[in-house]
Amino acid sequence: MPRKKSKAPPLDLRAFIEKFGVQHGKDMVSPTAQPFAWLIDMRRVFMRPEYLAEIVRQFWDKFAPDGPAQIGGMEVAGIPLLTAILQAGHEKGHELNGFMVRKERKTYGLQQLIEGELTGRPIVLVDDMMNSGESLEKARVVLERAGKKISEIFVVVDFQSKKGMIWRKLHDIKINSLFTLEDFDLAVTPPKPVPQQRFEFVWRYAAEPLAPFDVVPKSTPVIVGNSICFGTDAAAFVSLDMDTGKENWSYQAKGAMRKGIWSSAALAKGRLYFGAYNGIVYCLDAHSGAEIWRSAVCDWVGSSPLVVERHGVLVVGTEYEKPRMPGSMVGLSLETGEKLWEFPMRAYQHGSASYWPVDDLAICGSADHSILALNPLTGEKVWEFYTERSIKYPPAIDLERGLAIAASFDGYIYVVKAKTGKLVEKFKTDDLCYSTPLITHGRVFCGSGDRHLYVIDLEKMTLVKKIDCGARVYSSPRLIDGKVAFGNTGGVYREVDPITLEVTGYLQLVDGITNAVAHTADARRIFIPSYVNELYCFERL
Repeated sequence: MPRKKSKAPPLDLRAFIEKFGVQHGKDMVSPTAQPFAWLIDMRRVFMRPEYLAEIVRQFWDKFAPDGPAQIGGMEVAGIPLLTAILQAGHEKGHELNGFMVRKERKTYGLQQLIEGELTGRPIVLVDDMMNSGESLEKARVVLERAGKKISEIFVVVDFQSKKGMIWRKLHDIKINSLFTLEDFDLAVTPPKPVPQQRFEFVWRYAAEPLAPFDVVPKSTPVIVGNSICFGTDAAAFVSLDMDTGKENWSYQAKGAMRKGIWSSAALAKGRLYFGAYNGIVYCLDAHSGAEIWRSAVCDWVGSSPLVVERHGVLVVGTEYEKPRMPGSMVGLSLETGEKLWEFPMRAYQHGSASYWPVDDLAICGSADHSILALNPLTGEKVWEFYTERSIKYPPAIDLERGLAIAASFDGYIYVVKAKTGKLVEKFKTDDLCYSTPLITHGRVFCGSGDRHLYVIDLEKMTLVKKIDCGARVYSSPRLIDGKVAFGNTGGVYREVDPITLEVTGYLQLVDGITNAVAHTADARRIFIPSYVNELYCFERL
């Protein structure tokens, strides 16, 4: 006769998490490169089916008898837990709906932020842990955009951190958990100051159609009186009312490619200058949008123009479908758009220039792997400093110290003499740099694709700190109300004190922020662009 299976002893889930999920040791490194005293890795627990099943059993015990009808999770850690809960609920006979919130929108296929269909039923969100609430905040704003609200959250371990407690109270969300840190004799380190700056949503403008293809810097908004203007991937250059977000006017750059208008407009004497991916540079009346002139200079223009008023010249990069001269820098007449000079290059010139007034130089990064200084009146080369890869955003100019500072695709932040191009120092990051650095308080602030904001002391020429930002930092920092303001590709906007380097403001958006943020002169309002051609207006309270 077959032997009867003996009844399995009850599982001690807490003891198992403590043994296999809680990690101690000096070999663990935090995102700030400082060693962790401990961490909890629930993925090691989820990979043991019997303990995953025990978590699911306790989940359904908490939500018995009927349980929630709609359950969602955040990638990546929440996926195995969400899947197991849905499967167990289905076997219990529950009518369930499941969905997953992505950290970043897919850039292909359906380009979804939410995988699965949402219904009108109450939502329970599940995740492995609750700490500061930052990842859950991303899910909250994504669901809010879809017109949905989180009813409750279920986590295995609730840290009950100060930030997390403030977050749940602020949004009135109940947290259900199986354990807290006290159950494992753990405690969070003394918390950093909670950001005090608060923001109030005013309006959102979404260009049609949304363009979630290229997660890169595009056309940065520029303020014109009580309006704010920028270009879109759909090749429309729009002017919005600053108070309402309604369109004042829209100008279509006909014949532009899929990228439309990535050029950030230059504003001078009531005129807006920008290029488009149809090879045309435009000059519009800034208040009416009426075309003043257009100049067909090449095949594509992704560069942003520099206005040099003392010479009446507009300096901009060009891109050609020519094997012998695929790119160049050109000088155009501000009044007519007539080409005054052209400096040929060996690659598409997406890079843009900044102006060094002391020696009358237009200094640009180039796809020829260099920092290049040209005479803006004649186009003659004055000096060139070679790098290992392209520089696609304008250098920052330090008038006080006579420096040009450029961030390169080779992962270096270069500091050179503006007069001669002589190298002063270079600082290595771990990925490409795609922004213009900010110079303030004797420091340089520059983002990198390695998910950090680099802070450099210009007097000592030393790296002060790498600030972990959780996602790629392509957004060029701006100084707003004395704070360093920037976004990341995870949709997080931050304000950082330039002296203490503490985060003083934090705001989560739905999509990635790759451009610089614009603001009113009094810093009361900020305008945050997303890479999918949306623009958000927030009041700084």
